[in-house]
Amino acid sequence: MSGFDSLYLFCAVNYFAQGMAGIVYEPVNYLLKDGLKLSAGQAAVFVAWMTAPFVIKPLFGLLTDLVRLPGGLRRPHLVLGALLGSACWLILATYPTHRYASLLALLTAVNFSVVFCDVVCDGVMVQAGKAAGKTGTYQSVQIGTLYATLALTGIGGGWLSAHASMRTVFALAAMFPLMIAVSAVWVKELPAREPAREGVRSLMGMMRKKSFWALCLMIFLWSFYPFLGSAQFYYQSEALRLGPVYIGALSTMGGAAGVAGAAFFGTTIRQRGAGRFLRVGILVSGTMSLLYLFYLGPVSAGVLTVIFGFLGVVFRLALMDLAAQSCPKHAEATAFAVYMAVFNLAALASNTVGGMLYDRMRQVFAAAANPAYCAAAVLILIGSVCTFACWWLLPAVVVDEARASAC
Repeated sequence: MSGFDSLYLFCAVNYFAQGMAGIVYEPVNYLLKDGLKLSAGQAAVFVAWMTAPFVIKPLFGLLTDLVRLPGGLRRPHLVLGALLGSACWLILATYPTHRYASLLALLTAVNFSVVFCDVVCDGVMVQAGKAAGKTGTYQSVQIGTLYATLALTGIGGGWLSAHASMRTVFALAAMFPLMIAVSAVWVKELPAREPAREGVRSLMGMMRKKSFWALCLMIFLWSFYPFLGSAQFYYQSEALRLGPVYIGALSTMGGAAGVAGAAFFGTTIRQRGAGRFLRVGILVSGTMSLLYLFYLGPVSAGVLTVIFGFLGVVFRLALMDLAAQSCPKHAEATAFAVYMAVFNLAALASNTVGGMLYDRMRQVFAAAANPAYCAAAVLILIGSVCTFACWWLLPAVVVDEARASAC
């Protein structure tokens, strides 16, 4: 065990705990659909409000970059954030029934906890990773672990949806933030940082670069695929008549494929340069994303879930590695949180637009033989166009790749 880098363990435990909390996602989807009687569009709006904390990630980054609490710059923030999440899950577990307002408030507070802990973890990763030249490797561990948890949360969430009460689901979720609190023992606190003005100056310098804005726009366009999310869940459960256990199994398949994608990136793509890989990857991904038009039943759903589970992780890691390398000194957590906020903003916008547009397109195509498929096809085409649009941003993003680590 001599010479073992404990940061690998820190990243793995944090992302395992974050990922395992996903065991509540499918039960919550059914709670919104069958318990609160929300349509796809209404459920998407609920999720948009619930996940709003992910969009303001940079504010959490500023807190952990610039505000030093007793005990250090990273460790106390991590512990406090984790305890908040565990407390909120336990409160949810005490409710015999759930109403819209209270459910939304507590799930939003849970996501405040998730975002805060994630920002602290990423700040540690970027700071140590840039110094050791391991940002891509650390992120492969993070994302690989996150997708590995889908093997459990997919089938587990499906089983819980069919057999367990929401009280049991929420009580189970309360255990995972405690793992994050314990992982704080592996955080190596650094000496007192430069004055806060140094961090602010670094951020201003980053935001003056054309490559920063180009990378943000590329992340947004690549992440904007409105078929995925609430629209896909309603299409699966209502149009394709897939049961909760099989929908959960699809998440497991995607998780296993995502682990393979993370391993592939960590051992192959990272050494060749993420920017060069994206030149070919965008065209391949945009073209293959049209295969979602053949998402017609349980077999095609399984095959496509595996294909895009693999490709999605590889491309996400390529973009995340570029983002990590461009983060300036003295503001690592904030800068990386800015990029991650763009990922999250795109996911939020994509899910909200997708859910609302799915409802609307089903009305527009009401006279068609299969209105649900027509609605899904519109969303798939929009997502593919956004992916192709990333090609025109590549020159501005890749031009600084070789110099990014010097920022």
